[in-house]
Amino acid sequence: MKTENSLFTGILIGLVLFEFFDVLAFDPIYGGIIGAIIVGIFSGKIIGKGSVKYAFFSIFTYNLIAWVLTFLFTSDGKLVFLSDGPAVSVFIGSLLVLVFFYSIIGSFGAFVTCNLSRNEQG
Repeated sequence: MKTENSLFTGILIGLVLFEFFDVLAFDPIYGGIIGAIIVGIFSGKIIGKGSVKYAFFSIFTYNLIAWVLTFLFTSDGKLVFLSDGPAVSVFIGSLLVLVFFYSIIGSFGAFVTCNLSRNEQG
């Protein structure tokens, strides 16, 4: 599988997991961590060497897409965006920190999976 296809597949898997955890009313923090680990493992297994950066980009991308769509089409998101400027800035800043946190966790999962796969082969 080419790297670009793996990146796109990782984004789709992440979006499906995000929605799956949302439908199950799973805590978004834990759901994001579990989804990031799953996408990181997928990237590390499929891509192999260099999978850390692709895992980071795919996790970052699917989280941004999912959170933007969530807050554009839900009443909670409209409530946040209708509040005053500093509250929106703090909210967006904390959301970006959370997305970076998920991306780092998923990248670590890709790193571990890639190294374990190399140790099994050689």
